[in-house]
Amino acid sequence: MTDTGSSARFRKRWCGPLLALFLGATPLLAGAQQEQATAERTGSDAKIDPQAQRILRQMGDFLAEQREFSVRTEGTLDEVLDSGQKIQLQRAGDVRLQRPNRLRVDRAGDLARLHLFYDGQRLSVLGEQANAYATTPAPSTLDATLDMASQKLGLDAPGGDLLVSNPYKALTEDVRSGKYLGRAKVNGVPVHHLAFRNRDGVDWELWVEDGPRPLPLKYVITSRDLPGAPQYSVTLSEWNLSPQLTPDQFQFTPPRDATRVSFLAPDSKGGAQQGGSK
Repeated sequence: MTDTGSSARFRKRWCGPLLALFLGATPLLAGAQQEQATAERTGSDAKIDPQAQRILRQMGDFLAEQREFSVRTEGTLDEVLDSGQKIQLQRAGDVRLQRPNRLRVDRAGDLARLHLFYDGQRLSVLGEQANAYATTPAPSTLDATLDMASQKLGLDAPGGDLLVSNPYKALTEDVRSGKYLGRAKVNGVPVHHLAFRNRDGVDWELWVEDGPRPLPLKYVITSRDLPGAPQYSVTLSEWNLSPQLTPDQFQFTPPRDATRVSFLAPDSKGGAQQGGSK
């Protein structure tokens, strides 16, 4: 995984032009949540509570050891209107992952139903509401594909750092400080509550299951330097670490009546057009 890719997935550009199209984008959703310049990497000056660091590393190592898993996600995404009013969009989905090179995400929300397929050779996204899909050749590993999706296609997903081969490294590379906030419960499950602050204007929190399976059960990202400090919050449940996934679950066959579109919106550099003006 490249340094720039993992950092980019963790910033503020929460939906690129293709997702905006599939979401039936309004000027609000196609607006200026732009990625900032690459921040400094985590260094020796980062002040992380030893207990927070230990639990985060345990979680990252445990996730990295899982060759396949499925998980249910339910989350909210804040959007800030031109008036300054903040609204909240809901979404839920199912994620299936098989290392090193298969991923499927099926998601439904207030604005759209989306399906993402990566089978080790191609990356495809289908938007049911738009009845449109895009597909492109992809690298042979999930890490490289997530980097490509971020850098070239404008597809960034908060929480993507939990899917890579080294979640601990991806999560901590821009960290400035980290705290252990104590024990809590998420949906009745005992957890450790961790809070971190990045150098790039992002705060984030993790609730990690207490016990032999240190799984992330809740994840919150706050973009503190954007107007209204919008948040992305997701709970992760129904973890299955032995889902017995099959190759056909990751293969995409477009519906007969669906329209094929390009991942790359036209721009002067031939790459994905980044957002737009409000």
